Amino acid sequence: MNVNELLSGGLVGAFFSWLFTYIYYRISSRDQRLLFSKLSQEIRETVLTSPEKILSGEELKKRLELLENGPIDARRLKGDIDAGTF
Repeated sequence: MNVNELLSGGLVGAFFSWLFTYIYYRISSRDQRLLFSKLSQEIRETVLTSPEKILSGEELKKRLELLENGPIDARRLKGDIDAGTF
């Protein structure tokens, strides 16, 4: 193994690492925009009022209930809202 093979292997590995990261970022951004567009205007405003603060599941449920959506029945959720799995 010589230095040229080592450098070329490192460059190819770095390129594919960047490529996978870039593709994942683009797909995640698209999915996030799509999800955000499905939210009602009231929920969007609630989320945007404090974007630097991460809301817990309980705090998010309380805010949603305040927006005249009525109480949220946690039994209807498919996953764990605090763990982020749905």
